[in-house]
Formats: sequence, structure tokens, C-alpha cells
Amino acid sequence: MVEEVWRGQNVVGWMGFILKEKLKGLKAHLKAWHKTEFGGGDERIAVLMEEIKELDIRGELVVLSDEEVSLRKVLFHDLWKRLKSKDLAIFQSSRSKWLRQGDANSKFFHRCVAFRGNMNALTALQVGDIWLESPNLVR
Repeated sequence: MVEEVWRGQNVVGWMGFILKEKLKGLKAHLKAWHKTEFGGGDERIAVLMEEIKELDIRGELVVLSDEEVSLRKVLFHDLWKRLKSKDLAIFQSSRSKWLRQGDANSKFFHRCVAFRGNMNALTALQVGDIWLESPNLVR
């Protein structure tokens, strides 16, 4: 799509102007694509979940047709794609926040360090069927 939009733009002028105008046109196309592909966010996720739930309830009452089964698969695929993109957006947002605030001895930095320490802590260990929870035994 990017290559098609880039080649489809006919701009006349000096090279810097051409580059600027092509990037501006590409930005408009990418925004429109993003809105159709990922737009709606939480509302669309809620609608997808409701549609899947309705199909599940219908499937419990009667046997679903082949079209309904394939529709359910498509809805699940779209739902997972949207949930994954939402998670990625949250992850990217946290990365940009980290780049902005960084380890500037802020409250944000200390919460990140504490969270990472808690996530990496080894509090118990299972050996066979026995759980070892004492720090000495875990060591």
C-alpha cells in the first residue's frame, strides 16, 4: 500500500517539496487505513465479544450452520487481532513514557523497578510433588 500510494502521487517542484508533499499524502492514507483497520478500539472489541457470545448461545440451542461457524472463526480472528494491537499500543505507550521520564529518580522509575523485581522474584519452587517456600530451601 505504501509503495502504491507513493508512486501514485504526481507532485511537481524541487526535491524537498516533492518529498514533503509525498510524505503528507502518505500520512493521510496511513491514517485512513489505520482508522479502518484498528478504529473503534474498545467499542469494536465489545461488539465482537457480544456477537461471539450470541453465536455461542445459539450454538448451545441448535447446531450452527457452516456459514455461522465460519463467521464465528472470522469474528474470533478479528477479536484476537484487535486485542493484540491494543496490548501493543499499551506496550509502546509505556516504552515512550520510559524514554520521556526514564530513570530520572521519579516515582514512575521506582514503581517500574519494584514491579520488575516482584516479577523476577522466585518465592517458591516445586520439586516433584513438594513445594519449597522457605528462602533457604529455594536456594
